[in-house]
Amino acid sequence: MGAVFTQATSFLLIILVAYLFKVLKLLEAKDGYTVSKIVLNLTLPATIIIGFNSVEINSTLIILVLLGLFANFLLITIGGFIWRKKSTANQALMMFSQAGYNIGNFTIPFLQGFFPQAIPFIGSFDTGNALMLFGGTPLLADKMTGQNRGTRGVTDVIFTLFRSPSFSTYIAMIILALVNITIPESVLSVVEIFASGNAFLSMFMIGLYLEFNISKVDLTKVVKILFTRYTLGISLAVIFYFLLPLPKIVRLSLVLVALSPIGTVSTINMVVYGNKTSLSGFLSSISIILSLILMTFALIFMGL
Repeated sequence: MGAVFTQATSFLLIILVAYLFKVLKLLEAKDGYTVSKIVLNLTLPATIIIGFNSVEINSTLIILVLLGLFANFLLITIGGFIWRKKSTANQALMMFSQAGYNIGNFTIPFLQGFFPQAIPFIGSFDTGNALMLFGGTPLLADKMTGQNRGTRGVTDVIFTLFRSPSFSTYIAMIILALVNITIPESVLSVVEIFASGNAFLSMFMIGLYLEFNISKVDLTKVVKILFTRYTLGISLAVIFYFLLPLPKIVRLSLVLVALSPIGTVSTINMVVYGNKTSLSGFLSSISIILSLILMTFALIFMGL
């Protein structure tokens, strides 16, 4: 319990320090873009390499990839149905708010210090999550809203997926595991140097992107959206933990991804489908804070 509270408090402190740097004009929100480049291209792939090295590919990991696909499909469909009578922009907002998880920039950094054995399971789920974020979710949004903003060809989707360093690293490590190749310790020791900065940089980036400016009308909308997301997320977490016949560590991992914040790609798509940048930014910021709280209490409840 102490390790969980320490991690959560440390992460919150890093986020607040970064936000304070932005308020004091020592840094700007655009500096978060630079930090994100370091995280996405260097520290996160290094963390994935450490987490996946020596992992044995089995049916459980395949199930997790499928669950990543299914959870996104289910939640975006429910979101579209709930706000089916709203404007197309609002319906898309609800859909993208329900599906998509910020696993690479939040959940993995949060866990890597005290629960690294969960990374292969969470990473497998994130593989399915990425397939939906970059392809399946925009396709569903187009179908349900009657728009044609996100639909792309299969080639474009595949190209986009492999432009993501984290997704490419997942695939590379899975292939190495399938052919029983393990990265030597001498190489891992170098990779660990880069991985050690992932948690700090990820949370610092979040703090730089943190936004709290929003109108009262949009605030009401955000409350409804987040209430829906976390009601569904907690329900999914309960199903994952108590009903799935999987090892405990896998069920723990699934609970945490179910409570993860809104994915970065989802917030971008909210704007693409006609919503304000300020609204999507605020929604993402509050989601991160709520997820930090809920994941902390979930870990304590589950005995970590």
